[in-house]
Amino acid sequence: MPYKIPNAMKSLVIQQWLQGVPRDTIASNNGVSAGAITNTISAWREALGLATADELRELATTLRKVGISPAQCAVGFRVAMIMTKLGVKEDDFESFMSGVYNRCNNIGLEAEKIASYLKDLLEFSRSVPFSQISGYVQQKLYDKQKLEEEMEKLKAQIGMLQKEISDSENLRNAALHDQKITSAQLKWYLELKAELGKYGIPIENIPIFAKTVNEMREHGYDVDRIYDVFSDLEGTRMVYETYQVHIPALENQYHNLKQQCVGLEQTIYSHHQILSK
Repeated sequence: MPYKIPNAMKSLVIQQWLQGVPRDTIASNNGVSAGAITNTISAWREALGLATADELRELATTLRKVGISPAQCAVGFRVAMIMTKLGVKEDDFESFMSGVYNRCNNIGLEAEKIASYLKDLLEFSRSVPFSQISGYVQQKLYDKQKLEEEMEKLKAQIGMLQKEISDSENLRNAALHDQKITSAQLKWYLELKAELGKYGIPIENIPIFAKTVNEMREHGYDVDRIYDVFSDLEGTRMVYETYQVHIPALENQYHNLKQQCVGLEQTIYSHHQILSK
């Protein structure tokens, strides 16, 4: 009955065979017969496929001769695939990599980051083809410039709106101040009318009112001042009514300007976010 090699040893036997070690040497290294080694290798080759197994042994032997590990071979294959995707011919790989390295070195780009940047560039090329990257960058720079110009315009508009708000506030405050003065004048007039009414003197009757003023002068009051106040009374009432009409409109305009200012500030914030991206 032929000797069966343990499973743990089979892997070691196959590894040594793939590395090009002769069967007799493998048998001597593992303390088993050459026939057992032959049977193990034959069974593995048949299970994998004779041609495939022989190709793997040839590849492993070649890598061993040139001093390249399988991991290094895999890295080289990935690099070759990247070069192919970039459109670099196989005969130009060395000159291409040398040229890229020298150019990167001239601009201070660290060698260990070149592969990372190439990977990023390949990822970016999935959304923007290589032939369009230059135009894409130029378009983004143009968009950035437009956004900055738009921001300057918005800042100017905000400045104008703030000035309009300030002017509206000043106008509103002046209107409120004049309203207080007019109200005080009307109050004084009504109080005077009520006071004269106590004595049966109708203020609407000018002759009687003049006689009353004359009597007031005799008691030491300034006739000119009293006359001016009452002669301007009708104009004062009209001014008062005008202010009453204009004040709500001015307050609405003031609130609208404040809302526009808030909207423009939000627009500037949005442009800042776009620029940062």
